[in-house]
Amino acid sequence: MNPAPEPGTRLPKPRARPTLMIALALLAGGAAGAGAMYAAGGLLRTPGPGRPPADGTADVAQHDEHGHAAVGVEHEEHGPGVVKMPREKWEGAGIAVAPARRDRLTLTKWVTGKVTPNEDRLAHIYSLVEGIVHEVRVRYGDRVRAGDVLAVVDSVKVGEAKLALVQDRLDVRIAEVNLDWKQTIAENTRALIEALEQGIAPQEIAERFQGRPMGAYREQLVSAYARLHQARAEYERDRNLYEQRRAISEQQFLRTKADFEAAQATSGALMEQSRFTIEQELIQARQALEAAQVAEGTSRSALYILGYGEDEVAALDPLGQGEEVAHYAIAAPFDGTIIAKDVVRDERVGPDTRLFDLTDLSTVWTRADIYEQDLPYLEGLGGGAIRFRAGAYPDRLFEAKVFYAGDVVDPETRTVRMMAVADSHDGTLKPGMFVEVELPIGTADDVVQVPKSAIQADEGRTFVFVQHGAEEFARRDVAVGREGADVVEIIEGLQGGEPIAVRGTFALKAEMMRGELAEGGHSH
Repeated sequence: MNPAPEPGTRLPKPRARPTLMIALALLAGGAAGAGAMYAAGGLLRTPGPGRPPADGTADVAQHDEHGHAAVGVEHEEHGPGVVKMPREKWEGAGIAVAPARRDRLTLTKWVTGKVTPNEDRLAHIYSLVEGIVHEVRVRYGDRVRAGDVLAVVDSVKVGEAKLALVQDRLDVRIAEVNLDWKQTIAENTRALIEALEQGIAPQEIAERFQGRPMGAYREQLVSAYARLHQARAEYERDRNLYEQRRAISEQQFLRTKADFEAAQATSGALMEQSRFTIEQELIQARQALEAAQVAEGTSRSALYILGYGEDEVAALDPLGQGEEVAHYAIAAPFDGTIIAKDVVRDERVGPDTRLFDLTDLSTVWTRADIYEQDLPYLEGLGGGAIRFRAGAYPDRLFEAKVFYAGDVVDPETRTVRMMAVADSHDGTLKPGMFVEVELPIGTADDVVQVPKSAIQADEGRTFVFVQHGAEEFARRDVAVGREGADVVEIIEGLQGGEPIAVRGTFALKAEMMRGELAEGGHSH
């Protein structure tokens, strides 16, 4: 669209219509954009010289006395700039009519911006270990799902970490068995000591604890208890003999008494020592198990650090993996697209080697640099919505949600950066694409406004098509002023409420100029 005149500018008087050659040049420029729509509306059906119509029907175009092809609309019956368009052709030409509005206008300004990847969903993927690339499973541009394997690296470090886990798991199992054994012995030994302290006969002791494991404690405690039992019997016998009949000497009685007391002390001390020893052995067995578990946990953590999940580590069977025990899989952290690939098979890689760039293109960021004089317009934009357009899609407006409205002025460009996130599930918005971002800059009350699609331009003049009657449109020159989101202010030439063509205006303009061309042909 040609530049609009400055607000308040007086419109120049109408000039003579373009010559035949100028009209032909204008039609040549507009035909490419309106051809399909125009032909669909049935407004032009004159094939080239010597060529039959495309649909195989007879040539229905009429010719005047000079041999010029006549159009399907008889413009001679209407004034200059007037187009008659039958209703049945409106849909094919994309024509729609609506009244010019007089309402509040939200003023906007368009600033240059750029589409960038959503950095919250962008991953630079490295190998956490050194090794040789065994396999590369993706290519540039591939779309992957979270957890998909991108490449496999042969790593000695990974193999050693997995085998260390095997050894530590074995140590844990051994420690668990040992602790279980110690607990069984301790329980049986405690029960034996309790029975011995009750003074149960040795024969009954042997029968009660037969087959119950207690290690060396059985032999030591039972033997000492048997000697104590025998010494007690001898002591009681000699004491009776000495006290009642004095059948033995005092010296022999004292010796028997000393033997009994010694056996009693030995048995008591052994039972006390046994209680202490079994508790010590239980503590040591528990400590051994804890140490083994710590070692196993360390091995598991080493694999977690390398990116293995808890379930993966639990299911690992390094001995069953064979040569694959050293394989290290590099997986996608989230759904996305591979936008960079810098690795090939048999390449040596390490923690400083970037292998892939992965980004989730379902959302993108829109970045715009706002000059200092426009900083007041950023107030209140945080968390709000803005609109932007891309040159690749001139008839489409996109929306984005502002999440950063700038806090720091760039000392070189004197701009503040504004960032917004936009949906792009259909893949329309591409990182690197330049866009124009709409910046709200205020409002104007009681303004005559029309959609931008209603405005056409010709030789520096802007105009609209006002509907006259049911099927007739007349060109009306207007002066335009400030712009809104998708509307423009009319400061002269049109009143609020007047019906105008808001879509399909290019088809009307082309038909108007085609009529003027026909009139120019008659003038010859």
